[in-house]
Amino acid sequence: MITDTSFVPLTGSCKCGKLRFRMDDAPIVTLCCHCRLCQKVSGSAFRISAMIETDRLTILAGEPQPFQGADSHKVLQCPACRFNLWAHNPALGDAIAFVGVGMLDHGERLPPDVHYFTRSKHPWVTLSPDVPAFEERGDPGKPGAAARIAAALAGDGSGYSMDAWTGGTPTR
Repeated sequence: MITDTSFVPLTGSCKCGKLRFRMDDAPIVTLCCHCRLCQKVSGSAFRISAMIETDRLTILAGEPQPFQGADSHKVLQCPACRFNLWAHNPALGDAIAFVGVGMLDHGERLPPDVHYFTRSKHPWVTLSPDVPAFEERGDPGKPGAAARIAAALAGDGSGYSMDAWTGGTPTR
């Protein structure tokens, strides 16, 4: 797990490299989602995303193109190769972005802080007992995470609240 004081900005790109970006701060939380939608979108058993305030992402090259993704997720992608860079969950609006860790040049620096939707986790996926896990969503207990989400949501004036995101009990 990376602490905010030890974080070195991470860069990333789409598949073709025409669109490059930088994550200027440590993510609020790095999550591994096992929901059926993330399984479909990723084509895998789960999807790992870094939740971060949108204003802490900087476009370095290119111009991302927004489109309406599955379940009303607003997605930003490269117009040339169509690879998704990040998405905005409709429960949180545009203030919070979910960056696909696989889009980062060194995504291995962001191991999951939490597992969500373990109720639909594939049975052969083994979870570390040291990482919080929730049948749906919940507060991972990462210091400062709740305050960062609340501040981002309050700052954008959208009326979204953190209540739409948290509210689960850790489970295995």
